Amino acid sequence: MSNYRLWLSMLLMGSISLGNFSCSSDGDDNSLEMEKTVSPIITTEPEVDLSQVFEKRIEGKNEEAIALLRSLNEKHPASIEVMIQLARTLLDAQQFPLAAFRFEQALSLKSDHSLAKEAAEAHYLSRDFDSAIERYRQYLSTNPNDSTSQLRFARLLADKGHGTESLNAFSKASNEATADDCLVMGNLFLQKNLLPQAKHWYTEASRRTDHSPTKPLMGLLKVAKTENKEEEAETIILALEKLDPGILEPTNMAEYSADLLRRRRLADFIARGMDARGKSVSELASGLLVGKANLFRQERSVTSGSKLPPPRDLTPSPTLPPIESSEKELEKAQQDAPTASQESFGMSLADAFAAPLGQIKDVSGASDSPLDLGQKAYLQGSYTSALLHARDALKKNTKDASAWRLCSQSHFQLGEINQAEMTILEAIRHQPFDLDLRMDYLRIARETLPSKRYLQELEKVRDMFPESTEILWELARRYHIVENMPVTAAVLYRKIVQTAPPNSAIAEQAELELVKLRER
Repeated sequence: MSNYRLWLSMLLMGSISLGNFSCSSDGDDNSLEMEKTVSPIITTEPEVDLSQVFEKRIEGKNEEAIALLRSLNEKHPASIEVMIQLARTLLDAQQFPLAAFRFEQALSLKSDHSLAKEAAEAHYLSRDFDSAIERYRQYLSTNPNDSTSQLRFARLLADKGHGTESLNAFSKASNEATADDCLVMGNLFLQKNLLPQAKHWYTEASRRTDHSPTKPLMGLLKVAKTENKEEEAETIILALEKLDPGILEPTNMAEYSADLLRRRRLADFIARGMDARGKSVSELASGLLVGKANLFRQERSVTSGSKLPPPRDLTPSPTLPPIESSEKELEKAQQDAPTASQESFGMSLADAFAAPLGQIKDVSGASDSPLDLGQKAYLQGSYTSALLHARDALKKNTKDASAWRLCSQSHFQLGEINQAEMTILEAIRHQPFDLDLRMDYLRIARETLPSKRYLQELEKVRDMFPESTEILWELARRYHIVENMPVTAAVLYRKIVQTAPPNSAIAEQAELELVKLRER
């Protein structure tokens, strides 16, 4: 019996020992399995050599660079840098959806706010605006001072109907907002019935636009209607019809505008013998505007003789002579009047600007047009004289863009940079699609605008004239020298080589810059 108990106890102890051994073996196996599972995550990815990729991108060989990067991605699937470079190269190749996909892959491995911006831009270019909004929101949460991104984010939000968030985004970059942005802000404030703010931004849109301000004026008309300010509304209606006759006809403001003119200007319509009943707003405004022009012409016909003052010994008469009887006297006064060259002798710049048109009609006494005389004076280095002639030309035609440009060039040579900028902008307002005027403006803007704003102006002009090698060159040099972005500069240099005539100086210089970039 005792032997049986001894044998039983030994059997029990062996079973316990066997259980402990098997548990320790299972634990070792589990730890080994966990090590196998975790090890790929904690293993540091070796640095990948991307020198060939950069060389291909600088040379503009995007397809070859993409092929290299895809091969590297297969060998190094966890390399974030390879994914980022692949996304950027796809973006350069205008494969926007694929670029966005690769940026999202990189973001899934590494949360990076600057990378979120690139992803947002790729989504925007591929027209996936919802995804672009999300990525811009992520990026701007830590970079609120990026005005370019804020404005694009605000525009996207406005397009998607997120008015309040859009206005908040616009407010963070309002100083950089374009005329169209100001117009959007005005519309959003008007929708919320915040009339003072709406009026402010419509006015800003009118001030910042390079084109006819009809859209901002339309917004101001809606504000005036809502505020029940009929005098303001009448002024705006006539201004709109003068700028673009018939513009109000297809809008929902046509009936309101016609009724307002009938009520407020009934006496004027009667005086002009015009039946206002049943007339459209365009017809009513035309009748008022043409009537004003006729009255002004009558006044000018009375005083259309000599612009010289009357003789000093002329005694006042209690009654005015008939208009017809003054013609001979006016003719005699013109014959006795001193010549323009005598009047202009020794004249200062301020005197010339203030003098009547006839008094300085021909500053040099030549028979050429004022603009021709001004251009000759400019070439001879007589910048003040050129300015005089340009102003003389503008008195004949205030919409003469060439005269405004000559004013700007003369101001610039005289060191009057602000005046040069204002006058070249006026020239652009009259001829917005003239490349030479835009180039003159950029030369001045380089001196007056902050670096970021100047780059935005360059990009804006490039969008207007995408095939201009001059603009491409200015933009390439800016990215190369100032912004220190050699890849972007290389893309632009390559574009110049493709666009410019073969063996032209600018194409050869662009090729030389590409060689320098490859040797860096």
